[in-house]
Amino acid sequence: MSGFLRGLQQPEYVHTVINPLPVYGLGIGLFALIIAMFLRNRSAHIPALTVIFLAAASAWPVKYYGDQAYDRVLSMSDEPGSAWLAAHEDRADKFIWSFYLLAAVAATAIVLPRKFPKAA
Repeated sequence: MSGFLRGLQQPEYVHTVINPLPVYGLGIGLFALIIAMFLRNRSAHIPALTVIFLAAASAWPVKYYGDQAYDRVLSMSDEPGSAWLAAHEDRADKFIWSFYLLAAVAATAIVLPRKFPKAA
């Protein structure tokens, strides 16, 4: 147990654990949203949109811990590993805004029909 807690204090391990969360969470949320749309049930849309929001918003801690871990992992990497790490960081920098935008759209889709029921 102490090894697990020690790992949570190291950003490279936290990043490795939570890195798949945005992609897998969005896949699950999209699947749930497709089912909810097929059922045409607003009460089924809310949990699906909530999963999408949480998964997209989880990109922020993934990026944060990735940035914190970059120098530590770079110091342990060989030349091909360093090149892959740089490409990984470039992809994260390039696409992080799309996760933030998706989180905002999902939050809007949750709140808007409550404020303006005719919009649903």
